Amino acid sequence: MKRLFPLPLISALLATCFAAPAFAEIPMPESCEPRIAGVALATASDAGEAQLVCDVDRAAIYEDRANTIFGSAVNPLVSVVDLAVSPSGAVYVYAVSDVQGAMILDARSVPADMDQPGSVPVCHLHTLMPDEAAAEISLGLLKAASPDLPGYAERMEVVVNPDGSHRSVLMLDSHDVVSRVQTASGERDFSRHIRQTDDVAKLNELIIGVANVSSGWDCKAP
Repeated sequence: MKRLFPLPLISALLATCFAAPAFAEIPMPESCEPRIAGVALATASDAGEAQLVCDVDRAAIYEDRANTIFGSAVNPLVSVVDLAVSPSGAVYVYAVSDVQGAMILDARSVPADMDQPGSVPVCHLHTLMPDEAAAEISLGLLKAASPDLPGYAERMEVVVNPDGSHRSVLMLDSHDVVSRVQTASGERDFSRHIRQTDDVAKLNELIIGVANVSSGWDCKAP
């Protein structure tokens, strides 16, 4: 399989180069600040680890914001933060917890820009996960423990050519989804592009998908 961009480092660098909509002042942790000398000498693995730390720190800002507004989720098995800023100016934070043997989804939207928090509606969803989705999440938690799954996945998309061959294309937009998963071997952090398709990405997609179709959202308009 031939790659158009063979260096994983390139995707780690470009992921921070595309800004969210101008109306939102996106918080940028110190771990995300460019270090030109270090980056120039970094290996692909080091660059991926550095980008994971940056993404996790970015996600923590929004998770803390959600906890302040709505209260903390109870011992989540998996937490997901979609770092994309929605047209309303909100970022979405999700958590799935085991409450007395039932899987509960707690999803919250928070302002991306706290300089103008009153202009963004805040929404909360607290609902029981459907049985089929709960079973898939349980399986996803087991798969997330695999050492074959990297914390930071290189931003490449496999494209099938008309002749059936495959090629890898760098994903240039920075729609990142960060998740924290409780596995049998301990807690793990992951960062994925929204269009990636490995087991971690599928777990993220499942949780976000259930929230998207739920009618139980409670929103407070600004």
